[in-house]
Amino acid sequence: MTSLAGIQAHSESRSPSATPRGLIPAIGFLVILQATLAQFVVHGVPLFLREAGHSATVIGLIYLVSLPYVMRFLWAPLIDRYGSARLGHFRSWIVAGLAVACCALTAASFLDPARALPALLATIFFLMIGVATQITATGGLMVEGLAEADRPKGAAILAASAGLAGLLLGAGVLFWMAELGWSITIAGVTAIAAIGLVAVFFLPLDSGTRPGAKRAPFWSQFSILRRADTRNLLGISILVSMGLVLTYGLKSIVLIDAGYSISEAGIVGLVIGNATGVCFALMSRPLVERWGGFLCLAVIGLLTVLYCLVFALLFADGVTRGSSAAFVIAANGLTFASFAASRTLIMARCAEGRKATELATFISLEGIALLLLAGLGNLLSDLAGMPAVLLLAAAGSFAGAVLARRAASKEREEMVS
Repeated sequence: MTSLAGIQAHSESRSPSATPRGLIPAIGFLVILQATLAQFVVHGVPLFLREAGHSATVIGLIYLVSLPYVMRFLWAPLIDRYGSARLGHFRSWIVAGLAVACCALTAASFLDPARALPALLATIFFLMIGVATQITATGGLMVEGLAEADRPKGAAILAASAGLAGLLLGAGVLFWMAELGWSITIAGVTAIAAIGLVAVFFLPLDSGTRPGAKRAPFWSQFSILRRADTRNLLGISILVSMGLVLTYGLKSIVLIDAGYSISEAGIVGLVIGNATGVCFALMSRPLVERWGGFLCLAVIGLLTVLYCLVFALLFADGVTRGSSAAFVIAANGLTFASFAASRTLIMARCAEGRKATELATFISLEGIALLLLAGLGNLLSDLAGMPAVLLLAAAGSFAGAVLARRAASKEREEMVS
């Protein structure tokens, strides 16, 4: 669930000639903190809900109440325009977001996942508002605080945050605390958020107020969708990923159903899964540079079709520990590779002077579609079964692969002409 988040409405600002000392490590700390909280919601909470006996449809609601995470562009203009001079413009929003997250986590620690589902979903909704606010403010701080030469470092920090956060959550929280129960695990996550809240006051972030700047109208950020090439890329990216996204919310379910404990599932899904994803992303980079993003998306789409068909056959006879682990790990690898290809393509298509705004808007709209598909996959698995969902997902990914191959051919023809 991590991306080049929250940097909309900041692309027109001028970058400083030199990055303030200590700002890059401080941003790295903040991104890892935020990704840990977000991954706990989308990976950790479903494990506890399944262990409590909830259906896949109910667990799919987690992805609906997590929508604030990808809809953060809606209140980004407020973060851009208002802030505390005493704390620092962006620091004040980061503090506010972490405070909301700490309150939501504290409230969740008193709830029983088996009996208080509506209240738990409400606390998760507010938790994701807090996390999304932090991410948006951190993104704005990155764009305005980093010198232009240091922005690739900032992008690298964002890309690595998912893997590091997964390691912290899977090996550092779920592995040691999950067997002690929900309340203890939530206390561990709350402690991480609280430590981050205190640390923010001492990190070398911004101070005072931001220089005044004329901002474009809010709705202008959606101008990216007026261009046919970006609309096509958005559709292709979603279709190629359908084989992975429709089953996204089922990963925690199959691990628990296969007999894994929550701590073991954390190691498989978060630690090993994220490590595999980072490796696939690194391996896909030279292929994207050599073949182009669309052709890589076409290959990833066909591999996803094969993935769905293989596991549809395996799961027809029931879920085993081996098949469920392979299902989760392979999905992470293909997902990271797909993101690497699609992000390369969209960055090349963002308008000059609005690169940050259009990139963040594209990622947010894509994220909304993917979260809704993840929730739909959970619902369909209860109605029709896992193999049927996988077959439907394979059809979507195949359509995406075909469209990606056509786009690659068209792009090559345009380059030749």
